[in-house]
Amino acid sequence: MLTTCRRLLVLLSYAFILTPLCSSAQPLEKVRVGMPSFSLSFIAPRVAQVNGLFRAEGLEVELIQMATSITIVALTTKGIDYSTSSGGGLRSAVRGLPVKAVMSFNRRPLHVLVAKPEIRSLSELKGRIVGFAGYGDTTEFLLRAILRQANMDLEKDVQALQIAGSGPRLTALLGDKIDSAILPPPFNFEAEAKGFRRLMAAADVFEGSVSGFTVSIDKLKENPGQIKRMIRAVLKAQAFIKEHKSESVRIMSDWLKLEPSVAAASYDIYVRSFSPDGLVSEESLLLDVNRARQALKVKEEVPLSRVVDFGILRETLSEMKITPSGR
Repeated sequence: MLTTCRRLLVLLSYAFILTPLCSSAQPLEKVRVGMPSFSLSFIAPRVAQVNGLFRAEGLEVELIQMATSITIVALTTKGIDYSTSSGGGLRSAVRGLPVKAVMSFNRRPLHVLVAKPEIRSLSELKGRIVGFAGYGDTTEFLLRAILRQANMDLEKDVQALQIAGSGPRLTALLGDKIDSAILPPPFNFEAEAKGFRRLMAAADVFEGSVSGFTVSIDKLKENPGQIKRMIRAVLKAQAFIKEHKSESVRIMSDWLKLEPSVAAASYDIYVRSFSPDGLVSEESLLLDVNRARQALKVKEEVPLSRVVDFGILRETLSEMKITPSGR
């Protein structure tokens, strides 16, 4: 009897040892993530990638820079799996496209409108060339909100120039090709360090998430398990960013090619606006939806259930024992 028990214990021990070995031998699931630019707004997926948090979930994640309009098309045609432009995704959903936001990285935009040194106020932008990422992109709506503070209109009062990517917009500004640009950190810091003037921060006039995961409705139906693993990895990345400043600053510096001082300043901005639980308030989402309806001239009411689905996120928070912040 004792011998039989010992044999059983040995077999069970092998089972526990071999199970993770077999699991680790499984090929990683390839995942493609589209993002409008490599910038601070999207640092959480990069931290998850660098720290092996995606791989720990059995995922091999590729981060691909592409314009927001292209990411939405790629989502619906299964060219990519996720878009990090939750703002662009929300507006696409308002238009009726089959996509939904499933997680937010931040609760307020990080972008700043920066201009040539001689431009001292928003009203002095009248007739000037202002760079933004493109129509349908989050930067369009942030720029509109900022210009409204001076009773100005994007089409009527400035020369709006579409320049995809924060880096190219900064280059155009520094190269005297445009007079002003809306930029996220660290690009606005680089411009300001060279004497360009900060006219207004988008967070002063706009509440809402501009980055997070957006997926197709097909993805929600067909692979909710993968979505959960992606969300879990990024939640861990957000916690890492908050708890490990020096390592996070190093990742920012390496990825975005920043001086350490600029990376540190960018870090401080990020942690003040990020969402540790991936949620944003219903009030903020309703504001986003109504702004999008107005801009897109959508007359019908658009329920939040058409544009966001935080169900998998809330399940993940419960499993990780993270208490939502009441949003």
